[in-house]
Amino acid sequence: MNAHWHAERQRRDVVLREDDTTRLTLPLDQGGRYRIIAPDTAVVHDIVNAVERLAVTSVLPAQGGLLGAKTVAANFALALHYGSDARDDLIAEWEDALHVALRLAGLSEERIARIGRELPMNLPRNERWLLGFVRCLLRPPELLVLDRIFSGLTRREAEALAVLELLYHDYHPFRPVLFVDLDTHELPAVTDCRQEIRLTEHSTEVACLS
Repeated sequence: MNAHWHAERQRRDVVLREDDTTRLTLPLDQGGRYRIIAPDTAVVHDIVNAVERLAVTSVLPAQGGLLGAKTVAANFALALHYGSDARDDLIAEWEDALHVALRLAGLSEERIARIGRELPMNLPRNERWLLGFVRCLLRPPELLVLDRIFSGLTRREAEALAVLELLYHDYHPFRPVLFVDLDTHELPAVTDCRQEIRLTEHSTEVACLS
C-alpha cells in the first residue's frame, strides 16, 4: 500500500507527514535548508503536491515555472507588480531590484537587455530556471520548495546551481528552503543542510542531521 503524504501549517511551522507519521517540521521564520531525497517520481509528486497546497509555499521546478507563452518581461511584471502599488517610483524600484538580481545570478548586461523580449519556452533550461529563481528572490515565499532542480544535469552543472542557490539565503536568511530530490548518484551536497531525509523503496527513511 502506497504512503500518503500531507502537509499542514501549525502556527509558525509546516509539518510534513507520511500517513500518520511526522517526517519533517520546518520552522517558517528560522531560515535554513532541508532536504528530502525520494526513490521515484511518484513519491516526489506526492510530497511536492502536499506542500504546494499551503498558502505559505511556492514551488520552483527544474523548468523555472514561468508562463511559456508570455515574454520574460510579462512574467516578471505579473509577479512583481501583483498586489502592489502601481506608482511609477515603485515600479522603477522593482525594475532596479530585478536588474541587480539578474546580474548577481550571472547574466551579462547584454543578455539582460535582450532576454525580456524572449519567450521562456524558447530559452534553454538553465536560463528558465535562473529566471524562476530570480522571481523567488524578489518575491520570496515563506517556504520555498525546490522540485528536482538537479535532475538531468551534469555534476558540474548541478554544483553550479547549488552555489547559485546560496544567494537566496543571503537575501532572505530567515526564509527556509526545502529541496525535494530524486535519488541519483549525481546529486550534489546541500550546503549547511539542517536535516536530510532519504526515503527508500523498502524502508521508511534514513535521516541525517547536520
